[in-house]
Amino acid sequence: MEPITQPIRVVYDTRSWAYRSKTWIAYFAAFGVVSGDTIRYLVGWVGFGVWTLVFSIAVWVMLIRSKPGSTLKLIPWYLYVLFGFMLLSSALSNYSLISFGAWMVSVITASFSLWLAHAFDWRHILRVFANTIRFVLGASLLFEFVAAAIVRAPILPVFKNFTGDIPPSRAFYWTQGNLFNGERIQGIMGNANLLAYVAMVGLILFAVEFAIVGTSRVLSVWSMVASAICIALAKSAGISFAIAAVVVAAIVSIAAEGKDHSTRHRYYRVAWSVAGVIGFFVLSFRAEVFALVGKSPDMTGRTMIWRKVLGLIPERPLQGFGWLSYWLPGIKPYEGLVVINHVPYYQAHNAFLDMWLQSGIFALIAFITVIVITFIKLWQLAVRHTSALYLWPILVFMGIIVQNFTESRMLLEFGWVLFMLFAIKVNEPNELLEPLGTSPKRVRLLGRGLRRNQPQQQKDR
Repeated sequence: MEPITQPIRVVYDTRSWAYRSKTWIAYFAAFGVVSGDTIRYLVGWVGFGVWTLVFSIAVWVMLIRSKPGSTLKLIPWYLYVLFGFMLLSSALSNYSLISFGAWMVSVITASFSLWLAHAFDWRHILRVFANTIRFVLGASLLFEFVAAAIVRAPILPVFKNFTGDIPPSRAFYWTQGNLFNGERIQGIMGNANLLAYVAMVGLILFAVEFAIVGTSRVLSVWSMVASAICIALAKSAGISFAIAAVVVAAIVSIAAEGKDHSTRHRYYRVAWSVAGVIGFFVLSFRAEVFALVGKSPDMTGRTMIWRKVLGLIPERPLQGFGWLSYWLPGIKPYEGLVVINHVPYYQAHNAFLDMWLQSGIFALIAFITVIVITFIKLWQLAVRHTSALYLWPILVFMGIIVQNFTESRMLLEFGWVLFMLFAIKVNEPNELLEPLGTSPKRVRLLGRGLRRNQPQQQKDR
């Protein structure tokens, strides 16, 4: 590429109206995908639909007006293949219209990722998600405190998610007010696993934010504390394993930077070997391991769910039952398929099984292809760049991949946005990244040199 045709990294005027307006749209849209259940509990599905429609239109208008041709070219072919197989499963489904509607929702959600990739750099996207999650976690802890210390009773959603006056299970409460009794808290999302999931992503973002001096150091520290508290009190075993994987990925990626090819790959072989040994140990002694984290050996009914899903897949292994992302009540074969303690479950609790069940084996292969290629590219970005800023995409991606072996959150809302964002933006030309430093990031992260990173990393508030 000739120098005159090389992309030029844009320095944004953060005080301009255009910049502020798109940032606030990003915040409200991000809150909708991070904490959609909160909106649904507050204003119901109709209110959530209005929220989604308003900000989807706003995102589309901003995207079209910004002439996203250059970013559209970043969409990899294998992502088109994935959406193509998902659409094909909708066409062959017994509930085609509903499945096509779900496919359109997935496309619209992905368009938010496309707009983020086009409108903002990695630093600003970090800021948008970090501030959104900071608000969600702070509101969750306050909400739990009010329920436990002031109301002193469980709190029902404003718009109930059950019929009748009495919930069939305590799981239907918005929060059970467990802050002081040692049981799991649910936060404003009304779901302990989802709270832990968001807190894990937040913990990564806040740590990177601290490293790059992205905001007040004190604010970053307190945000990490809030994340840790939410993770500890939500008590999600899947998140514990995901965080362990993130820590290993962070250590290996930081250590591998600047090393020669053979040394880097020796680190990788050791890391994968250790992961394999730990995985074998967990599977072999799962009863004891899960007892340590307060879970049953079947991971709270997940093995039963997986058996039922694996029993359904052979009925339509190639085309699947039709894309939905999250199973919908009243649709066969999902209605009544999984009910535990009077609570119906509408996901396979494994994103890979869910993709196979809904869209068939070819969609699963395309899904895995997107994950593998995106992971490799994100890893290369993290290892080859000297700024800690570029750690957050690979660490978050690692976390959500591991977590989605026991959940299916990667297929909708926040998980889908992150997945699509990483798959698209990782293809951005190197010329659009921040300048390289003069030393590896570990030099700045392991000593007083951390502050020397500040001049080349513009402080962004």
